[in-house]
Amino acid sequence: MASFYECADPSRIGYRLMDHWLDRANHLRATLALLLGVPATEIEFLSGTTEALNTVSQSLTWHPGDEVAFAEDDFASITQAWQSAVRAGAALRPFHVADEAERTEALIAALTPRTRVLTASHVHSVRGTRIDLDRIGRACRANGTLFVVDGIHALGATPADLGQVDVYVSGTFKWLLSGFGVGIAVLRPTARAQMHPGVRGYRNRLADQSYEYAHLNYSSLYALECAIEIMGGTIGWDLVHARTAHLVQCLADEMEAIGLPLVAPPGARAGVATMRVGNADALKQALDRRGIHVAAKGEYLRASPFFYNSREDISRFSQAMKELT
Repeated sequence: MASFYECADPSRIGYRLMDHWLDRANHLRATLALLLGVPATEIEFLSGTTEALNTVSQSLTWHPGDEVAFAEDDFASITQAWQSAVRAGAALRPFHVADEAERTEALIAALTPRTRVLTASHVHSVRGTRIDLDRIGRACRANGTLFVVDGIHALGATPADLGQVDVYVSGTFKWLLSGFGVGIAVLRPTARAQMHPGVRGYRNRLADQSYEYAHLNYSSLYALECAIEIMGGTIGWDLVHARTAHLVQCLADEMEAIGLPLVAPPGARAGVATMRVGNADALKQALDRRGIHVAAKGEYLRASPFFYNSREDISRFSQAMKELT
């Protein structure tokens, strides 16, 4: 597919291709709808996960006594995006998750009659635990609570069943192998019924219920479309997801053998494979010198095998970990 810049050279055509850009965005919406199992009309494009979470906060009508509940160890955007709710009289209610094996249960247990929003990461950014969207979503529905999910550490690497999710948001620069500046926001009817755009612009004037208030990052949308065509079409999402899960299991088995079990429990793992190692920074630097690239998160070391990695990559990582720890 031709790139955005090949199709829209500003020196020759520029703004006259606006209808073409919008058509490409709508085509991408339809492609993403197949991946996410939702109607294309429920998908909005924003600048990233954090803007999408803030958009939800700014677009709900809050009342004194409303609460937003989240795990205190969740990603900063999850915990910080709700300041407009606080200004309207709502309260933030962080809670502790004592055991990764109980993360789903802890989220459900956090629900109270005042919980207007329960928000969580589909896959925890540090520990790598994947929560049960269906179970939590059903509990939220029964409680009259909106279930808002940050999917950036899941989408692309693991399936996402949004049947019981009210809002699902994700950037595209991680598992979707695209650039910065584009975020996907899936706003289900249960959420839209309670929302009104909190930010307005020339693309969503007062009569318009779209949350896309200005021009989209069309060049990054082109990149995302290319990535989706390769992973979802040429390769196939089933293979991408299955191979990623297989590589994570291989890594888990080898780490278990050297006494470094994954933090995320069996049955709740995705593409983020994390071990508790103590001085993760020093270990990361030692691995960098061997051409093995991971992330250090305090006492945790985070590896992220994806479908394009090989079994040999896992063995090389495991051998290096055995020698360095």
